[in-house]
Amino acid sequence: MPGRGAWSVKGRGGTLAYGPDGTTRPGPYYMKASTGKRLVGAGGWESPNANRRAVHGAVLAYQAALNAALPKLGLKIDGKFGQRTGEAVTAWQQRQPKEADISVWGGIGPSTSQGLLMPTLRATVHPDLVQVVCGLITQESSWDAGAVGWVDMHDVGLAQINARAHPDMSEKQRLDPGVCFKFVEGYLNTALDALGRNLRDAIASYNLGIGGARSWINAGRPDIWTPSGASSSRNVKAYINTILSACSPT
Repeated sequence: MPGRGAWSVKGRGGTLAYGPDGTTRPGPYYMKASTGKRLVGAGGWESPNANRRAVHGAVLAYQAALNAALPKLGLKIDGKFGQRTGEAVTAWQQRQPKEADISVWGGIGPSTSQGLLMPTLRATVHPDLVQVVCGLITQESSWDAGAVGWVDMHDVGLAQINARAHPDMSEKQRLDPGVCFKFVEGYLNTALDALGRNLRDAIASYNLGIGGARSWINAGRPDIWTPSGASSSRNVKAYINTILSACSPT
């Protein structure tokens, strides 16, 4: 079963519609199903399909964020993207400032997703790390709350938290934005403590691992680095700069 995530027009993003046989048709956004017969996210937590569960979890997250932003709407949080959810998304998009560059169309893509979920990030993460956590989420999932790893199906959610590496976390937790933000912040704090409070080194460790980052540091922090046992090189400097420049300073 392939994964899905990061809004690719090739089908790895949110779900646009369901086919006549009830199967999902992955597309680049979350929106009301075109047929109106089976709502996006209706698969629920009990679905045997990991992609459907992820879509359901993402819609739940977006509905909760919409209720927080527009409490008077009283949107039902059921994980199904129906007419009222589309209307709530439109209402939220209409209220965004022009500089946010968010189109008004009633569906959720990268910019709407980030805009909806950033208040949770700011309320969850220490101000000193908001920009870095935002950058890492952008790198890991492009703000697709229901992303499922294409290479490893056990990677899910905004932070692509791996089930095998973190068996103490349920799938629901790994798809919960607040949990994802705290997870990334916690990792960064651990890395900062382990690596002499150097922020760039801590960011590098998110890609290399803390042990791998130590090896990279001991080698003089080269721009291009081939980790032990890896088959290809990584541009560590570019990775760090991408994380630091992905989001505006808070």
